[in-house]
Order: sequence, then structure tokens, then C-alpha cells
Amino acid sequence: MKKYLLVIFGVVATFNFAFQTDRYFCIPEAAAQEVRLTARERLKLMIDDALMLLKSRKDNAALAIFEKVLGSEPENLDALWGKAEVLRRKRDYKEAQILLNNILKQNPSHSSALLSLSYIRLKQDCLKDALKLVNRALVSSRSDKENQALAYVMLGTINASRAARGGFFSKITYGLRIKGYFLKACKLAPDLPEAHLAIGTFYLSAPKIIGGNLDLAIQELEQAVLIAPGFATANARLAAAFKTKGNLEKYNYYLKRARELDPQNEVVSENEKPGNS
Repeated sequence: MKKYLLVIFGVVATFNFAFQTDRYFCIPEAAAQEVRLTARERLKLMIDDALMLLKSRKDNAALAIFEKVLGSEPENLDALWGKAEVLRRKRDYKEAQILLNNILKQNPSHSSALLSLSYIRLKQDCLKDALKLVNRALVSSRSDKENQALAYVMLGTINASRAARGGFFSKITYGLRIKGYFLKACKLAPDLPEAHLAIGTFYLSAPKIIGGNLDLAIQELEQAVLIAPGFATANARLAAAFKTKGNLEKYNYYLKRARELDPQNEVVSENEKPGNS
């Protein structure tokens, strides 16, 4: 009996060792499938991994993968966009814009590139250009819920810029549109941190007459930080919300996190202005 048990344990141990060191020794079919992956398929898997990192704001790790893909395929549009998006987040708008224009020359309907460029044009105070790019992105992203959601975030942000420049009635008119766009973005892509940041910022900044609500602001901003802990702007907005709430402990905690993530972040700077700290 002992002899048979030793044989059984020996087989199991050998199987486990082979599986842990090289699973293809044990599962020939899996090995065959791996071999059948083309170079393009492997690059696609790498890009998918990098996009997930980008979404959670792990930009440096994402950029390393995008650069590796571009080393094998210099004209890969998705990798070029990923690199441009990281540059945009680092506020290197000039280099990002060069890459984005190159992408759009090759594919005028690349919705991610249209949205990134729209953000840059908004930061350059070119609202009409930004709006045109967003509308193009909406047409191009009909089957892509996440990019549709980002387009509505941009529409709300553009309207917020218009409201800030207008009088009382403009603020009311545009304010109602802003909330609708941001809520639609959250509905389309509930796990998109930018959508929760957008509606959270609206609830934090808007007058009560058009929907301002501090408790809802904290709820939405906490969700944005939960999805993407490395999102500096979301952390900074949450800090501001907790300061308004009177919770200075959480204000300092999230402001410190935001400052460590991105010392040059404009929302961090707002929080640190005299009278705001």
C-alpha cells in the first residue's frame, strides 16, 4: 500500500513541478495556442494591458509598454495615442499635439485622439475647435461606451467654461446642460474615473439652485479615487470637498496625496493659495 501511495505522490509532485515551471509541458494544447499567437496579437495584448494601466492612472508603467510596442511597430496608432495621452497628462501639450495630429492624418476617426486633442484645444482656450473635435469623436465612438462617456465629459467641461464667462442667466442655462452631460457620462461608463470626477466637481462647485450638493460631491469624488487612486486631480478635488465639509484631517490627507502624485497639478495649486490652506 505504501508503495502505491509513494507512486501516486510522486506523480502528483512531478505534475505540479512541471505545471509551475512550464505549464506547456502539461497542457500541449495551451502551448500550441500560444505558439499560434501572431506578433500582432501579442502587441494587441500588450496594448490592452497598457490601456488598463492608463485608466487607473499608472502612467509610467503604461508608457513603458507603449514604447515597447512602438519599438516593434512604430506606426501603431493605439500605442502612439497612449504615448500622446501620457504626454498630455504631463502637460507636454506640444509633443502630444504632434503625435495626435499624426494619428488623425492616418485615421481621422480615431476617437481617442480626437478627445485628447479636444482637451488640449480647450486648455489653449480654443472652445470652438474643442467642440468640433468632441462632436467628431461622438460620431466616431458610437460602439465605444467609454469614449462616448469621455466625449460627454468634455461637452460638460466646455459648457462649464462658457458658463464661467457669462452672466447669471448664462450660468443657469449652461449649468443645467453641464449636469446632464456629466450624468450621461456616468451612466455610459460607471467605472470611468473622469466621469465621477466631472460630476463630483459639478456638485462641489455649482450653486444649490442648479444642483450643487456637497454630500453628493464627496460621494462621487471618493468613487473616482477608489477607481484610480493615482488620479491627482480627483484627490485634490476630494480634499477641497472635505475642507468645505469641515473635515481638515481628510482635507490634509487627500491634498498630500495629490501633491505627491503631481506637484504641479492646478487643483493642488488652488488648494494651496493663501486663504485656502
